[in-house]
Amino acid sequence: MVTCPICNELLQELTSVHCMTRHGMTKASVIEKYGKPKRLFLTFASNHAIQTPTISPRDFLNSQLLTDRLLSKTRKFHV
Repeated sequence: MVTCPICNELLQELTSVHCMTRHGMTKASVIEKYGKPKRLFLTFASNHAIQTPTISPRDFLNSQLLTDRLLSKTRKFHV
C-alpha cells in the first residue's frame, strides 16, 4: 500500500490511470514533481521506536498453565 504524493489517497500502487484521472498528469511527471509515493508500512514503522517484545513471568506462567490443561489426560479445566 502506498499513498499518492499529491492527494495522499491510499492506493495499492500508484498507477497512470489514477494520476491522469485525479491530477491530469502522467505518472512520470507526478513522480518527478512531487517525489515517489510513500509506502504506508514504512511511514507507520518510522514513527514508532523499535522495541523488542518482553515476556513477563505472569505471561509465561499463564501460558504454561494453559498448556498443562490442554495436555492433561483427565481434561479437567479448572482454575
